[in-house]
Amino acid sequence: MAATSSPLDPDLLREVLECPICLETYNQEQLRPKLLQCGHTVCRLCLEKLLANTINGVRCPFCSKVSRMSSISQLADNITVLKIIDCTVSCSAAAAALMCKSCCSRLPRQYCHDCAMVLCELCKVEDHLHQGHSVQTIRLAAEQRRKELGGRLAVLRDVMGEIQKKKRAIENISKSLKLKYRSFQQAYATAEQSIQEEMSRSRMAFTASMGEVEKINSQVLEEQAYLLNIAEVKVVSRCDFLTMQVRQSDTALLKDDGPSCDDDELDLRSSLPSQFQLQEPGLVQVEHSKPLEVGHVTTNTYTVNTDDQGATGGAVGSGPPVCQFVKKMGCKGTLPGMFNLPVGICVTGQGEVLVADRGNCRVQIFNRKGFQREIRRNASSIDNFVLSFLGADLPNLVPLSIAVTPQGLIGVTDNYDNSVKVYTMDGHCIACHKNQLIKPWGITAMPSGQFVVSDVEGGKLWCLAVDRNVGVVSYNRLCSAVRPKFVTCDAAGTVYFTQGLALNFEKRQNEPHLEGGFSIGSVGTDGQLGKQLSHFFSEAEDFRCITGMCVDANGDLLVTDSGRKEILQFPKEGGFNVLIQDGLTCPVGVATTHKGQLLVLDCWDHCVKVFTYIQRRHSSTS
Repeated sequence: MAATSSPLDPDLLREVLECPICLETYNQEQLRPKLLQCGHTVCRLCLEKLLANTINGVRCPFCSKVSRMSSISQLADNITVLKIIDCTVSCSAAAAALMCKSCCSRLPRQYCHDCAMVLCELCKVEDHLHQGHSVQTIRLAAEQRRKELGGRLAVLRDVMGEIQKKKRAIENISKSLKLKYRSFQQAYATAEQSIQEEMSRSRMAFTASMGEVEKINSQVLEEQAYLLNIAEVKVVSRCDFLTMQVRQSDTALLKDDGPSCDDDELDLRSSLPSQFQLQEPGLVQVEHSKPLEVGHVTTNTYTVNTDDQGATGGAVGSGPPVCQFVKKMGCKGTLPGMFNLPVGICVTGQGEVLVADRGNCRVQIFNRKGFQREIRRNASSIDNFVLSFLGADLPNLVPLSIAVTPQGLIGVTDNYDNSVKVYTMDGHCIACHKNQLIKPWGITAMPSGQFVVSDVEGGKLWCLAVDRNVGVVSYNRLCSAVRPKFVTCDAAGTVYFTQGLALNFEKRQNEPHLEGGFSIGSVGTDGQLGKQLSHFFSEAEDFRCITGMCVDANGDLLVTDSGRKEILQFPKEGGFNVLIQDGLTCPVGVATTHKGQLLVLDCWDHCVKVFTYIQRRHSSTS
């Protein structure tokens, strides 16, 4: 029978022998498997943490059913899991990998450093201790290895800390130099303006002097012209008198001839003006030995110590990236640019912002100038006929999540008919997919142009390939998960998804309780599960209600937690940062832009809140 038994699935074996909350393997002590009243199994340590926050019961993180109890001892052990742990006879390859490498029949408890293999107690005494090998328990050996790796990681973290410290110092120096550049440019502009004002005043004085000279010369010339005009009148009058005498008779002409002083009176030549004085202008230029300069740049070489700079300026960049509030987009309403319980947000490669406006049954598209257009559900001919016959209006699109591909296709999960619809940027619907989907919720776009959709009730992640002219070309199952709801994808194609069920117990008027995720998992393009974030992502911190995720340009995971009312950042290197702690009522979506902005969708505030976001810089060393 052993030869005909089917081999165990390693993933299935891991799901059975691991706690779904802390992802640790069950044992007989602190991680003892306990059965909740709903049938789900968790370890004793996680139950103690969950029971510490409640009274007389524990709410199951997967089905939300409450197990009434006052002590963990009231819950029964999962006997099946304990039997699997204690089992020493197995013929499957997966179980054999858990057995002693020497006899392959007993569970290992020891580790031989010389042979680098795990051993049971009998093989340890018979084959290895007699040969003088160094043997110790697996736990001690693993702890020793962890300490060695931890020491190496500590050294690398110190080096990384020094690198980040020096990078922050360089950034601070760059900022101070930019301020100096700006101040010098302003000083130069001020000096240049002063010189221009002096030149303007000099031009005005020169123009006034030239006007005065011109005025004086004009007066002298006008006076001389006036005197010449008077002399001309006298000469003309005398000429007329003499002409009249010439026309008299001979006797009369001779009768009047006698001595007179007319000749003296006619000597007007001497009374004519012959000389007068004028003002001749001249220009005296100011000589400059050098070309006129407002100022010139001088440099002074100095040495910068990045260690000292990091010590003095480390307070600026030692913490997480600072997100400062910039503005708020939209308010509650039905007009374009207004929202009513928005639930999803994403940003295109061109910087356009798409918002799934669930309460108004539409998708709104914004550009840098504001509202651009909206997308509503396209009416089919059957719907038109039936609803027109009944005298009713066609229900609109009820979006749950939204994503956009690099090719400009918009994917929307529709709560109206539990389908996935694909639109162009113009609002034309090119595909509607329902096959094998029970309750599609989250959607994200991969770099290859495919959509990944989470089926929250079906417990699967589906990958859809869509063609603009044909529609849905193919679809396949990516992986299985426990109530996957929200999804996002990084540049490498790794898909992050939420698991479990968490509730935001804060309620607003008639709005229902907001459901979110309990933990975060990841899967690669090949369907292999990867990095996971358990419910207790640190010793003192835990997720309360995950309602949205995105990945920034550096590959860091950003998470919106409506229960905490915070935006969390999980860098690729590990750890976490709290980006935004205040000013949020119910964050349900987050997205980043190429211009260094963080967009947070606040459902209960019916708006998009814009924050500054300085992305971390990664070194190029491999």
